[in-house]
Amino acid sequence: MQSVSRFCHRANSCGIFFVVLSCLFIPFSTSLMGATATLALVCWVFSGEIRRLPQLLASQPAALCALALFALLAIGVFYGPTDSDDALSVLKKYRELVYLVMVLSLFRDNEGAARVAEDAFIAGCVVLMTASYGIYFELLPPGKFGHSLVYHITHSLFMAMLSFWALHRAFASRVAMLPWLALFMLASANLFYIAPGRTGMLLYLTLLALILVQRLSWKKWLPAAMLAVAAVAAIYVTSGNFSTRVHEAIEEVRTYQADSSRTSLGMRFDWWRNSLQLITEKPLLGHGTGSFKTVQEKLIEGSETQSTDNPHNEYLMLTVQGGLVALALFIALLVTQLAASLRLAPPRRHLLQGVVVAMAVGCLMNSFLFDSHPGHFFAIVSAVLLVSSPRKNVLSPR
Repeated sequence: MQSVSRFCHRANSCGIFFVVLSCLFIPFSTSLMGATATLALVCWVFSGEIRRLPQLLASQPAALCALALFALLAIGVFYGPTDSDDALSVLKKYRELVYLVMVLSLFRDNEGAARVAEDAFIAGCVVLMTASYGIYFELLPPGKFGHSLVYHITHSLFMAMLSFWALHRAFASRVAMLPWLALFMLASANLFYIAPGRTGMLLYLTLLALILVQRLSWKKWLPAAMLAVAAVAAIYVTSGNFSTRVHEAIEEVRTYQADSSRTSLGMRFDWWRNSLQLITEKPLLGHGTGSFKTVQEKLIEGSETQSTDNPHNEYLMLTVQGGLVALALFIALLVTQLAASLRLAPPRRHLLQGVVVAMAVGCLMNSFLFDSHPGHFFAIVSAVLLVSSPRKNVLSPR
């Protein structure tokens, strides 16, 4: 029995180690992120922690919502019009929901390990930012993603999150305030002057407003907000990257023509209209997992609308596949995480709120849970931030 206990303990420790590595790789390496997360899942199974799953689901509503949503999508594989192999391929993209449960189970009350995982994620974002600057200044060879190691939407998401994290760390540490402020400025400059991702720019502005609410009293909030608006205006004037992307968005909305627009926003508008039509056909349980591409192609047959494998909106993507039940479970997942954040002490409370808000807003313009890097980020990092020792699992004032 002791040998079995030792084996389970080592498997648990190895699982935590691989989660930490996955946090490091999430911002910049798809293959290493996926491999380490899979190894963590294997370790979780062998650790025996899965036996405590009922207790975990009873104490962590977010884990219950995540597992219920994955179970619904797993059932959806069997009733959709899509080939089973394609449906399973799409279901695999939602495995991050299981990772959320896995991380909470492996870490349990190990807040020290959770902090290491959090630091690993920040380090990964710094690696991504450093590589981006290296490519921009021609110190590193350019890749297929321009001035980044990852797709521009993914890059901009992580620069927005790095800015958010660095500013919170600056607030929390007087000793290391200047280095964190310097990192905040570097990440902000990278986002607005180098990275072309509009999603990240929107998330940055949203998270900046959130920080003001989280950290400042109402008396200080208004002058700080005015200062932030002035800073954004200055960036708009000095950054061709930022101003061009804003002008493009306005022009894409202004010139939108149903079914024939080929702009980024124009095609999204078409896909959202398609999604709403598909939802009305099967509102309760949807068309089945992996069905979006199949049913959308059938819907747009004979029109000029472009086909896609997802509507670039996670709320619509889930509803088309799993109906209003899937949508309710996803929203419940976000809400339960926000509710759980209130039981955490700052800064973890604030950071978790930032992750959830970024996911909620980002999913309006992209299918972030369906996408690999954002999905891993949301599930694993939010679970890491949910970990707290029993003595700190109480309400505390801001």
